[in-house]
Amino acid sequence: MGADHSDTNEMKTQQQYQMFLLQYSKEREYDHNQFGQVKLYNHNQNNSMICIKKLQSKSDTELTQITNHLRKRKIFVHPNLVQLLAVRTCNEQSICSDSSLVMVVSEYFPDTLESELKKRKQPLKKYPESHIWLLIQQIVDPMAFLEEQKQAHGDIQPQNIYLDENGSVKLAEYNYFPGGQHGFQKMLLSKDRAYLSPILLNNYRNMNFKAQHNEYKSDVFSFGMTMLEVLLLEESYDCMDFQNGCISQNVVDQKLQKVKRSGYSQLLTNFVRELLQIEENARPSWNDLKQVIDQFRDKICNLIPFFQEKRQMSPNKLVYSQSYVPQQQILSSPQSKILSSPRQPQVLYQTYHQPQPLYQTKQMQPIPMQQSIYYESGQKQVPIKKITKLDETVSKQVQQPESNLEKTTIKQAETK
Repeated sequence: MGADHSDTNEMKTQQQYQMFLLQYSKEREYDHNQFGQVKLYNHNQNNSMICIKKLQSKSDTELTQITNHLRKRKIFVHPNLVQLLAVRTCNEQSICSDSSLVMVVSEYFPDTLESELKKRKQPLKKYPESHIWLLIQQIVDPMAFLEEQKQAHGDIQPQNIYLDENGSVKLAEYNYFPGGQHGFQKMLLSKDRAYLSPILLNNYRNMNFKAQHNEYKSDVFSFGMTMLEVLLLEESYDCMDFQNGCISQNVVDQKLQKVKRSGYSQLLTNFVRELLQIEENARPSWNDLKQVIDQFRDKICNLIPFFQEKRQMSPNKLVYSQSYVPQQQILSSPQSKILSSPRQPQVLYQTYHQPQPLYQTKQMQPIPMQQSIYYESGQKQVPIKKITKLDETVSKQVQQPESNLEKTTIKQAETK
């Protein structure tokens, strides 16, 4: 009786799985730089994509570890994280042994920040600063969420920052699929390059596979290197002295000066400088960064400039709301401070007087990033490809007068 019931459930699961796959077509194998070997599928109607990863377990213990990992990851719901859609387990019997096959269905986004940067390099079209802050917000939010879940990313770099059809950021940590390797491991095995923190770079030189480091602070440094690449549209590997196993501070300082000369604000320049502190303990945590972003969140999400320096306050003053007390190491940093904005966003202080729970970020409606839509031509935004209804909304948001602090969502903009 029990066996019959089990067989019925298995058949029902198999039918559901097959019905799900009927919605997709154009199956193909792909060796993904982060996910490894996967099968890619396109939706028959909306052209969205999924990938299916096969994981094979050779024992009940291994199967339990895999399913527990996937069960835990499935509850990591955040608008800027890649989501698991389904997990299916089936038994495989062979002459030599019994094993279990786990089929994992996941969201898949073919576009990456790396591909967007390539488009902007020839010819050179740097990002407007309002788009830079939106990118920062969409990376800091999910990383703060992951840190709260005791999960590091492990390999932040442009090729691992995915973009959905609207241009919004999607992240997947190094072990999104069980068995994944972080950037340091890939470097040691000569599989790929990675933006390593100073501690990891020194361990890489010595080929030490058991590096002792704060993995969240290492992610923050990788984020800083990534932002340097985004701001200057050039790779940041020249900051890494592989022969001596250290970060070249002179090269980092030169790049930060170049960022400032490129027209970006002192606020943004110093924000990136904090990410690139050589001493691990001097770097802010993801939660520290999120609380800085919270002060300007409404303006960032609506692409309203807040970073002009016409009335710059004292460089010795840090920006923080009443609910945010920066860590002492940030306050005592001798090289830089995160400068105050020229205009104090009083409305935002009222909005974020109490820290916002991370899971509530999905209730916000940020304007999706449109990196490849516009380039700067004097003071005018010039479209370089067909403008959609969504693009028009973003263009209107960019052109809003700075005095208008009213937050306008996409839906509200479309009804006006």
